[in-house]
Amino acid sequence: QINSNASLTVSLAQTPYCKKHRYDPQNPLCAHIIFCGSVVKVSDSEVGLAKKALFSRHPEMESWPKDHDWFFAKFNITNIWVLDYFGGLKIVTPEEYYSIKP
Repeated sequence: QINSNASLTVSLAQTPYCKKHRYDPQNPLCAHIIFCGSVVKVSDSEVGLAKKALFSRHPEMESWPKDHDWFFAKFNITNIWVLDYFGGLKIVTPEEYYSIKP
């Protein structure tokens, strides 16, 4: 409620990739992506989609106590930094990130 700023770092060190290639987790070749932004409560129109997304992956959460004042939130990404090689970060805009087809 006071500060909704947040960041999330994901690294290839969390997968077998870096170990397979004998990369130290601090080596830039063991890529990291850093998402920065804010956590915001979803709108009433988004709650249904949020519930479906969360409970499809974590069905046990649907039975968690209702009196704990849980609410659904989303990560509003404003900055993305990729560290995957020597020479510093690469900046990716949220628009570029979301436009990629998996």
